[in-house]
Amino acid sequence: MAAPSPARDLLGYVGIFARFPRVLRRFIRNPLTLPEARRLVREQLAQRDQSFLRLMETCVFGHPQSPYRPLLEMAGCGLGDVRAMVAGKGVDDTLRALRAAGVYVTFEEFKGRKPIERGGRSYVVAASDFDNPNARRDLTLTTGGSTGQANLVYQDLDHVGELAVSEMVGLAEHGALDAPTVHWSHILPGSGVRYLLERVRHGQLEHRWFSPGGWRDTKAWRKYAAATKYMVWCLRRAGVRIDGPVIVRPDDALVVAQAVRDAIDRHGRCLVRTPVSLAVRMSLAARAAGFSLEGAVVRVMSEPLTPAKRQRIEESGARVMAGYGSIETGVMAHGCLNPKHADDVHLLQDAFALIDHPHTVPGTDTVVRAFNLTGLRASAPKVMLNYQIDDHGVVERRRCGCGFDALGYDVHVHSIRSYTKLVGEGVTLVGNDLLRILEEVLPERFGGTTLDYQLQEEEDEHGLTRLVLAISPRVHLADEAEVVEFLLQQLSATSPMADAAGSVWRRAGTLRVVRREPVLTARTKFQSFHTVRKPQ
Repeated sequence: MAAPSPARDLLGYVGIFARFPRVLRRFIRNPLTLPEARRLVREQLAQRDQSFLRLMETCVFGHPQSPYRPLLEMAGCGLGDVRAMVAGKGVDDTLRALRAAGVYVTFEEFKGRKPIERGGRSYVVAASDFDNPNARRDLTLTTGGSTGQANLVYQDLDHVGELAVSEMVGLAEHGALDAPTVHWSHILPGSGVRYLLERVRHGQLEHRWFSPGGWRDTKAWRKYAAATKYMVWCLRRAGVRIDGPVIVRPDDALVVAQAVRDAIDRHGRCLVRTPVSLAVRMSLAARAAGFSLEGAVVRVMSEPLTPAKRQRIEESGARVMAGYGSIETGVMAHGCLNPKHADDVHLLQDAFALIDHPHTVPGTDTVVRAFNLTGLRASAPKVMLNYQIDDHGVVERRRCGCGFDALGYDVHVHSIRSYTKLVGEGVTLVGNDLLRILEEVLPERFGGTTLDYQLQEEEDEHGLTRLVLAISPRVHLADEAEVVEFLLQQLSATSPMADAAGSVWRRAGTLRVVRREPVLTARTKFQSFHTVRKPQ
C-alpha cells in the first residue's frame, strides 16, 4: 500500500483539528468515579470471552480486508470453529491453538516491513491494514521505530476513555488517584498528550507538563508543535488546569524534581508520569540537591524497569508504580503491590490476552519466550491477534493478595525485555535502519567490516541506560566523536521519532564510543545489537 501523500496527510490533520474540540467536550463532560471504574473492570473481566468473539466477528471475519483472514483460511479455521474453541477451552487456550496453526503476525509483519509468509503462501501488508475499521480518528500519534517512515497510530477518544478506566483503578491501588500530576513525557509525535487525556478523565486535577524533547527536534517540527499547542489550548478552554509543556532536557532533571517537591509541599503527594531513565535522572538530581521525593508515586514505563533502576528511584523516597505498554496499546499491565520482581506487573485481562511462544532470535542461537498479544477492546486503534510484539519474559498465573489480584487480575508478567529494540531516555528505536547503518553505512564511511561495529545497551553505576558503540581497535579512527555525530545524523533521516531521539541522546550523552571487540554469543555468533544487564 502506498504511503499517504503530504497533501492527504495535511488534510487528515486539519480534519482532526476541526473535530477535536467537539469530541473533547463529550470526552470530559462526565468524569469517571472510582466505583464506576471498578464496576466496569469486573464487568469486562466477566465478558472476556464475548469481547474476543465480538472482535473476531466484526474486525476479522466481518472485515474483508483483514490481514488475519488469509491466515485463518490457511489454518482451516472459520468463525464457527473459533466460537467452538472459545466455548470449550477459553480465550487463552484458543489463542495457543491458533498460534500453533500459524495464526499470528510478527513484529516486522505488523509494521508492514515484511510480507506475511506461511505454508508457502506470501502476501504483502501495510501497517495501516491492521487499523481497527470501527475506530474513530480523534488523535494521531506516531510510533518510535526507525523504519524509514513513521507508522501513524490513530486514537479514538472512546479508547482513551477505556484506558482511563484501568488507569484510575491502578492509581487508586497505589494511592495516587487524587494527586496533582507532573508529566515528563514527549510532546507529539510522542504519547504525552494521550497520557494527559487519560488523566483528565479522572476529574479536575492540576497538571504540569515537561517534555525531554524540544519543539524543533524533528524535521516535521512545525506540524507536531502546532498540533501539541492546539490540543493544549483546547484542553485549557475546556477547563483543564495545565501548565506547559515546558522543554526540560534530561540533563536538567533538577527542574522536574523541584516541581515534584513543590507539588508535595502544597498537596502532600504527587503523581509523576515519565519513562524509567528519566525517573532515575529526576531521583538522582533530587538526592544530589539534598531533598526527598517522599510523597511521590512515579508511574514508569517505556523501557525495562531493572532492579538497579528501581532502587535508584526508591532511594529518593519516591514509590514506584511499574507499567507495561506501547503506543499502539496504551497501558497493558499495572505494577503489583506485592512484587516478586522489580518489574512485576498484572496483565489487564479485561483488555488483553498474552501468551508466550518459543522464538529463536534471528542470527543467534538464543531462544526466548516471545510475547504474542491479542487486544480485546472494541475501540482499540489496532486489531491484534497473536501479534508477536518483539518482547519476551515470563507470563504466569499467581495469586499475590494485592488489590489487583482481588479484582481478578491474576496473570503476572515480569523480566520483560526486547530482543531487537534499543531504548534510552524514554525513546525506543527498532532495528531495521540501525542494522543498515551498523552493517553498511559505518564501514563504508570509517572503514572496517560489518563485524567491527556493535551497539551495546548497558546500565551504568547509577542505573541509567547507556548505548555504547563498540568499534574494533582494528578500525583506524581520527575522531571518535565524529562517529557518534555521524550515527546520530544517519538516524535522524529515518523517521520523526528517530530524529527526536538523536537530539535527546546527543544532549544527554546517552551514546558513546568504546574501542573494543564486539561481543559474540556463546556459540561465537555475531549480533549487531547486544544487551548487557545485571541479573534480576
